[in-house]
Amino acid sequence: MKRHALFFLLGVLSGALGGMMGVGGGILLVPLLVHTMGFGQHEAQGTSLAFIIVTALVAAVPYFRHEHLDPLLAAYLAAGAVPGVLLGSRLAASTPAPRLRQAFGVLILATAVRLLVAPPLGAAEGGAWGAPASVVLGLGVGVLAGLLGVGGGTILVPALVLGQRLAQHAAQGVSLLTIVPVGLVGMLSYARRGQLVPAALPALLLGGAIGALAGALLAHHTRAPVLSRLFALFLLPVAAQMIFGKPRGSVAGSYEIQGEPR
Repeated sequence: MKRHALFFLLGVLSGALGGMMGVGGGILLVPLLVHTMGFGQHEAQGTSLAFIIVTALVAAVPYFRHEHLDPLLAAYLAAGAVPGVLLGSRLAASTPAPRLRQAFGVLILATAVRLLVAPPLGAAEGGAWGAPASVVLGLGVGVLAGLLGVGGGTILVPALVLGQRLAQHAAQGVSLLTIVPVGLVGMLSYARRGQLVPAALPALLLGGAIGALAGALLAHHTRAPVLSRLFALFLLPVAAQMIFGKPRGSVAGSYEIQGEPR
C-alpha cells in the first residue's frame, strides 16, 4: 500500500510539471523512479512513456478548451517527429555524442536566458511556417531527442515560441498533443523488450492525470510572459545536466523521456 501511495505521489508531481510546462512530465518521473523506487534506467523510461501518453492527453484538454491548441500543427510536427526520434535513437547507438550534448546544452542555456530576459509576447495561435516546414521542424526535434536523449518538449516549446512566434500557452498545448503519438511508438518499443512495469501504472496514471489537469489549469491562470519565464527556469537544470551530467545511455523512441536516455 505504501509503495502504491508513493507511485501516486510521484505521478501527481510529475504530471503537474508536465501539464504546467507542456512537456509531459517524464523529465521528472524517470529520475524519481530510478532514485526513489529502485527502477532500472530502461524500465523507468519505458514506464515513463506509458505515463506521459495519459498525462499529455489529460493536460491537453484545458489547452484545447482555451483555444491554445492547434491539432493540425501538432499532426504536422508528429509526422516528422515519429520517424525523427527513431532515426535519432539509431544514430545514438553508433555515435558518441558527449560533445554534441554539451554544445546543445549551451544552446538550451542561451534559450533559457533569452526567455528570462525578454519573454516573447507571441504573435499567433497557429503555425506560421506552413505544413512542410513544420514537418521538418518535427523531424529535427525528433532526431535531436533520440540522439541526445533529451525530452522533445524541452526542444519543441522554445522552437515554437522563438521560431514560429507562437504564444507560450499555444506552444505548450501543441507540444502536449505531439507527445502522444511519439510516446506511443516509444512505449511499444520498450514493451516489446519487457522494459515496462505494468504494476506501477495504475497509481502513477491516476496521480499523473490529477497532477496534469491541475498543472494545465494553473498554466491558464498564469500570464504568458510569466509562464515563459517559468519555462526558462525549468530549462536551466536541463541545460546543466546536458553540459555537466553523465549520459545514462540512449533511448529508442524517446520524444519525452528523461534527460539522458531520454
